[in-house]
Amino acid sequence: MIYRSLAILVVLLSISAAKAGPNEDAVAARAQWEQVYNSGDAEKFAAIYTKDAMLFGSTAQLFTGTDGVRSYFSKLPPGIKVKMGDQQAIAAGPDALLSSGFADFTLPNGTVLPFRLTLAWVKVDDKWLVAQHHGSLVPK
Repeated sequence: MIYRSLAILVVLLSISAAKAGPNEDAVAARAQWEQVYNSGDAEKFAAIYTKDAMLFGSTAQLFTGTDGVRSYFSKLPPGIKVKMGDQQAIAAGPDALLSSGFADFTLPNGTVLPFRLTLAWVKVDDKWLVAQHHGSLVPK
């Protein structure tokens, strides 16, 4: 009886652990995005965006595809760091997340730029990748 109860408990715990919700998935994906941003490595960014991604960053230009993502992140001034803030996420399907929230970008001189950051994620080969990215300064 005890073994049966333990087996049932293990199965229930593994099912709940395997089914993270959209907020949990988005938190993990955004934490990875933060880590990659702080590395300053444009190649790492190219790896976490889809091949046909669309990116509106801190410039007026729309960057598209892997080459566009690489180009955008390789042109950022060195030494900028990001800290992700509060966010909300919804599942747009089993393999799509929409995530909006805040991020503080700190320049090398200590100036903090508060941004709104919206990311659309799609699951490709069991990895969450950014398909669409839009960032803008928080209005005063």
